[in-house]
Amino acid sequence: MSRQRIKTTWKIPKDDAQLKKYARYLRDKGIRTSTLDSYVFRVGRYLEFCDQEQPSQETGQKFRDHLMDNGLSRSSINNYCFAIRQFHRMLGLDFEFTFLKPHNEIPYYFTADEVNRIFDEISNIKHLAIFKTAFFACLRAGDICNLDVKDLDLERLTLRVVDGKGGKNALLYLSEDAASTLRDYLAVRPDLKLDGRSPLFFSDFGARLDRRDIHRLVINYKKRAGINKPGGAHVLFRHTPASIMVLNGCDLLTIQHILRHSDIKTTMRYLHLADESKRERYDQFLKL
Repeated sequence: MSRQRIKTTWKIPKDDAQLKKYARYLRDKGIRTSTLDSYVFRVGRYLEFCDQEQPSQETGQKFRDHLMDNGLSRSSINNYCFAIRQFHRMLGLDFEFTFLKPHNEIPYYFTADEVNRIFDEISNIKHLAIFKTAFFACLRAGDICNLDVKDLDLERLTLRVVDGKGGKNALLYLSEDAASTLRDYLAVRPDLKLDGRSPLFFSDFGARLDRRDIHRLVINYKKRAGINKPGGAHVLFRHTPASIMVLNGCDLLTIQHILRHSDIKTTMRYLHLADESKRERYDQFLKL
C-alpha cells in the first residue's frame, strides 16, 4: 500500500461545529493561541481520516498507526495523540494512547558552510531578516511569528521573546550580523499594525506569519541551496546553532540558557558532538 501524505496546510471549515467547539474548549483551558491552532489542526486531520462524528478507540488507534506508517517523528505522533486525547476529554470520554519515548539525540544538523549557503540564496530582505534573527537568537518557529517591532533592541543587540514555550518570557542575544540585516529590513518595512500590535514579520497579504509559513520558507531556500539533508525550521534555527556552539567549545550550561531548555537533560543530547572536538581542545590546552 502506498503512503498517504499528511497534509500540513489547513483551516477550520466555517461549518465545522466540532472543531469550533474544541477551539473554545482549549481557549477556556488557557491554552496559548499557537498551541491551540496546532491542536485544532491535528484533530481536524484526525476527524478527516476517521470520517466519523465520534470516532472509537479502535479508529483512533488506526489513525495513530497511519501516522507511524507515514514516517512521522515520535514527537509529532505524540503531539497528535495528545491533541486527540484532549478532544475526547471534551466529549467526556476516557481516550488513551501509548505515548512513544522520544529519541534523546540529534540525528542531523546543518554545518556552518550549509547555513551560509542557505543565507546566500536569500535576496528578499524580509526573508533574510527572518532567517538571521531566528538563527542567531535560536528561536522556535512560534517565537518568530509572535515577535513585534518593540521586542527588538538593536543598540544592545538583544531581542525579547514574550509568551514563548510554556508561557515564558526571555531576553535573548543577537549578533551584529543579524542586527545589521534587521536595520536594513526595518528601513523598508511597511508600517503595519494588527490587533493594535506591530508584528516584526508578516506575510505578503498583511497577516501575521504562522509556523507553517516559516517551515515552507526554510524548505524552499534549503532546496535552492542544493542541500538534501533532512530538517526544517527547528533543525536550522535550534539544533544547528546549538551544535555549532558545542563544536566550537561552548559549555552546555550556556547553551541551555540560550536555548531556554528548562531541563539540562534536554541540552545534554548535544554531548556527543562535544566528543568530536575533545582531541583538538586537549592538544590546545594541555601543554607544558
